[in-house]
Amino acid sequence: MTRLTGAHVWTRYALGIVLAIVGVGALLFSSVGLPLVTYTTVLALFGLPHIASELRYLDYRFGSRLGRSVVLRVVGLLILAMAARAGGLLGALPFPLAGTIEILLAAVAVVTLAPAGSSVRWTAVALCLVLVTCALMAPLTTLLFLAVSHNFTPLGFLAERLRGRQRRHALALGAIGLVLLPGLIMTGLPYNWLSELGLGDPEAIVFPAAGDLLANLGAYVPSWAMGEDWALHAFSACVFAQCIHYIAVIGVLPLLIPGGSPPLVHWPKPEMFWVIVIGAGVVVFTGFAADYLVVRKLYAIVALLHAWLELPLLLVALHPPQKKPAYA
Repeated sequence: MTRLTGAHVWTRYALGIVLAIVGVGALLFSSVGLPLVTYTTVLALFGLPHIASELRYLDYRFGSRLGRSVVLRVVGLLILAMAARAGGLLGALPFPLAGTIEILLAAVAVVTLAPAGSSVRWTAVALCLVLVTCALMAPLTTLLFLAVSHNFTPLGFLAERLRGRQRRHALALGAIGLVLLPGLIMTGLPYNWLSELGLGDPEAIVFPAAGDLLANLGAYVPSWAMGEDWALHAFSACVFAQCIHYIAVIGVLPLLIPGGSPPLVHWPKPEMFWVIVIGAGVVVFTGFAADYLVVRKLYAIVALLHAWLELPLLLVALHPPQKKPAYA
């Protein structure tokens, strides 16, 4: 077996940096120049795999810490929230009412963590009260805020999992990808640079059934801002953050699954898990291509589970146990 010298290590390190810069640059270009193409394609290709990857990581990291009974109560409440969202998307309930019910159920799911300890208890109660207020006063705005803020959650899980220099490096890189570069996109400067070069087409599409750019801005932009100049830049910034979120959840978090931490779910071995996930992803992508609008609604219902599940688990991450777990 060939032993790597210091020069080889630095060559690989430099090559990795170059490839990362090129990849991030390509994502920035596609998010700014082709935001609709990037949003719909990335969602169709990686939406389901990223949900599966995140649920698996969260189970390994937090499942045994919370216990089966607490997890079952939280998941049960979120399944009811999924039913409420389904009612809104399928027309059985007025969407604002469905959103209110969904957020109220999520608030109850959060407060189920109250017995987990005094520090978690009071934070959970406070967050529950905030969610109840938001559900009653502005449910649709709250759901939009959740969609935007969801992209930043890997920062919390990386901070919880890592320590020392690893944590600082991971959070610095995460801040660049999820805060600094989206902030740059929000200024409109990258869009202006591409426009001056005659590059990019924000209205370009891959799935005709997905509709035009205006029909998709609502995923990240409030309705009252649709006619504003910054709406396109805000959408592009969120699309870029969504891409970085997928990279973190699919490519980074699985590498940090702690050894010796028994999950509550009997997950397949990693190789088989990814084979199943890739196969399911191909099926879902085919569904998006066949009927984008229907599959998009089904995806929104399924995605609710992991998006709302992050909230109580981030509370646990903010209040680690007093005794260091064996798998930390």
